[in-house]
Amino acid sequence: MKYLVFAFVLVLATSAFGLEKKAYQMRDDFGMEQLYDGALQFYYYIPCPTYSWFWAVTGWEPGDIIGVDFPIGVQGTGGWDPVDPLNCMAFEQIRVLDFAGYGTVYGGLFTIEFDLWCWDPAQPEHHLWLWNSGPVETRFSWNYIPIDPMICIDICPWGGSHGDHDGPVLVVTATMTGTEGAYPAWGADNISTAWETGCEFHDYGCLPATWPRGAPGIGGVHSGYFGNGVVQYEPPLGFLDGRDTTPDGSQYGFLELAWRVYITCLGPSSAEPSTWGNIKSMYRE
Repeated sequence: MKYLVFAFVLVLATSAFGLEKKAYQMRDDFGMEQLYDGALQFYYYIPCPTYSWFWAVTGWEPGDIIGVDFPIGVQGTGGWDPVDPLNCMAFEQIRVLDFAGYGTVYGGLFTIEFDLWCWDPAQPEHHLWLWNSGPVETRFSWNYIPIDPMICIDICPWGGSHGDHDGPVLVVTATMTGTEGAYPAWGADNISTAWETGCEFHDYGCLPATWPRGAPGIGGVHSGYFGNGVVQYEPPLGFLDGRDTTPDGSQYGFLELAWRVYITCLGPSSAEPSTWGNIKSMYRE
């Protein structure tokens, strides 16, 4: 695996390694994609009135890893029902938002590689690797990353990382593998601009957009910074809202990356979740 250990603890990822944020408005891709049985996301889409505010987060170093925990079976945002962890195990697509799109202009400079992992709640330092995208050059706006062939996630251990629930916890990461790490300008939701602009605070599924969010971990956000060269942090280090001036995120809180996963339901999988002892030999080295 691509591993490198940080020599210090980052309290807030925003200030620790010089990330930059710029506010953008963007409309979601309503009705533009193939229909799937289930989808899961955690970012807020707050229409103002028809577009939502996002932060474009830039300033990466080569090898930086960011990502999102996706606990299957929890209520996300966007109006979808929770994904059934027993019947919906075919992982088929990832969607991400990039406000720069330089990867398609400067090939090799801003290359990304996506990875899919299982997380074991009994051993948080462990991730079971499932899939790698190979080099990807993201374009401006919404990017759809297909998993072909689909990945069956019924081998993942069950348990919760964000409150009690039954189901596997998936981790989707993006590693900056290009020669320059400054981009993509990853989209993340934007509470402070939406609030200051006077937007009505609901995501597009009419669920309330509560804020401030806590830091990553139980009861907090799912998105964050996982390390450089190695998936080191679980929970990951959070991205602070660009206008938050507090040391603990108590003003506007932490951001969720504008990432979504799509899952298809093919019927019942194994009746019992897999144990870590049965699958630990599958670790990616």
